[in-house]
Amino acid sequence: MDNLSPSTRELADKLELTEQLQLLYNQKSGLSKEEKLKIRMKILETLLEAYFDAASLQSEANREIGKLNSQLEVVSSKRDRAVNLNNAANFIISGTLNTIGSILGFSASMPPLSGNLNQMLSGVVATGMSSYALKQNSGGRTESKEHPTVLAELFGRPVNAQTSYPESVWRFFHSHAPGQTHYTRAQLLENHWIAVKHLEPIGSAREKLKLDIVCGVNVGKQISIDDLNDSIAMISDVSNVAALMTHHIRDLIRIIDTDLILSDQNNSPTESTLPNKEPGKADQIRDTLDIQAPSAQ
Repeated sequence: MDNLSPSTRELADKLELTEQLQLLYNQKSGLSKEEKLKIRMKILETLLEAYFDAASLQSEANREIGKLNSQLEVVSSKRDRAVNLNNAANFIISGTLNTIGSILGFSASMPPLSGNLNQMLSGVVATGMSSYALKQNSGGRTESKEHPTVLAELFGRPVNAQTSYPESVWRFFHSHAPGQTHYTRAQLLENHWIAVKHLEPIGSAREKLKLDIVCGVNVGKQISIDDLNDSIAMISDVSNVAALMTHHIRDLIRIIDTDLILSDQNNSPTESTLPNKEPGKADQIRDTLDIQAPSAQ
């Protein structure tokens, strides 16, 4: 137990396994091999349940990402088509007005105002349509619908059976990452999302609206491509943290190896089954990458 990484030990504590693990490896406990195997089985059942809890959250996150990507593709296609039509209309109308202006300017019996006026109108049209094209490039929009995401429960929004967090995963998200004494993993994620502008700053005018959008609440208005991209990035981060939980579960499963438990020697489980790779240090690096900059992975 002493050789486990801080995060793995904390997960064992959150899953209420610490006491059982200590009893399992206490050489003075006087437990028979049958009793040790029973304890091991209980620990294994808890770990497998936690593993599938994390896997179910990842599956739901991946399903939501696929759905949002489909919406993003449709909206992006509409935007690109609108931009292309605008560019074509800009080219045709500007070219036509320039041609008419040049023709009118050739007549010696007519004042030059007509030709100049058409050329001026050509410039106005080109400028106006180019400005509109810039607005179109900023993103299309799609209707907002009520479909809770895996972000909803983190921010106190309505959830359904698919997006509600299993107890073991909820405890992991609300425990502290290595080197962090003030912030939980969920809080670190929120800070990261605000820093990279996936969320609005706390207290800003659009904070609640943005949270409702990414959590899948029907806000009664259309949402933009930027909103869809932000939702996809944030849900991916949640999936990454859930995947991190499975790493710690793997480490806990390794230390309940049957041969070690039934051995009469006082072996260190991590030394017997794992290479010496400074698990605490490696674990801290892994947590740092996944929590502080998950989108960079």
